[in-house]
Formats: sequence, C-alpha cells, structure tokens
Amino acid sequence: MEVILLEDVVKIGKKHEIKSVPDGYARNFLFPKKLAKAATSQSEKELTKLKSLLEKEEVESKKHLAVLAQKISDRNLKFSLRTDKGGRPFGSVTKKMILKGLREHGLVTKDRVEIKLSHPLKELGEHLVEVNFKKGIRAELKVIIERLPL
Repeated sequence: MEVILLEDVVKIGKKHEIKSVPDGYARNFLFPKKLAKAATSQSEKELTKLKSLLEKEEVESKKHLAVLAQKISDRNLKFSLRTDKGGRPFGSVTKKMILKGLREHGLVTKDRVEIKLSHPLKELGEHLVEVNFKKGIRAELKVIIERLPL
C-alpha cells in the first residue's frame, strides 16, 4: 500500500515522503497513530503543493538568516571586566553573555543560534567568535573585552 508519511518513521522514511508499506502495517500501526495517510491522487497533489510551499519558505528563511549573519558580522560586542593590578580580568565572557548581548542589540530574538566557544574568553582585547544558525549559515562576531574603568 502506498502511504504519505505525516511524521518521520524509523526505518520507513521521513515526513512528506511517499512509501510503499504492507497493508497490515499501514492499517494497524501507521494510520491509528496518525503517522501516515493513504496516498491517493488528490493527496499526492496536495503533497506537491505543500513541498513547493515549504521550499519557498526555506529559501526565504535562508535569505533572512544570511542578512542577519551579515549584520552580526558587521557588529562588535564590547564587554568591560574588572581587572587586577597586573591587568588580568577577574571574570570571563561566556556564551550566555554573548547571546544576551546579541539579544540586547536586537540581532537575535530566538534561540536559533549557537555560539561556538571552546572556552570562556579571559583575555583583554579582540576575539573572533563563530555564530552558527540552524540552516548552516555562519557569521563571525568580534568580541572586545576591555578593562572596566575605576
């Protein structure tokens, strides 16, 4: 029996794919759990429309994220930390602080970014930090750590 998957099903296929499965498996497992529906000519037409709509949304989303990545690359984030007499900071700049800074500047509204930081930034000066978006788009953010004036 031909079915259209409504969800990802392990060892069968991904969402919105048309797959051939045994009749009993479809009737007794996939249909009751609403994991699939029967593939008719009407439902196949609906699926092609849905796929084209999803592709358009994907392209628009990638364009939006690319613009956002460019804005992030053009920005600098400054953090001021207290230092000892030798000029070494007492604290460090963490992923959480960088994400909060991006939110305050209105560059990121949701948690759809990942800050690549192997360790917290503890040195004064400029640091390049990689910002990854969900769609595979990356940006480099310049983080400046300066001494807090007394």
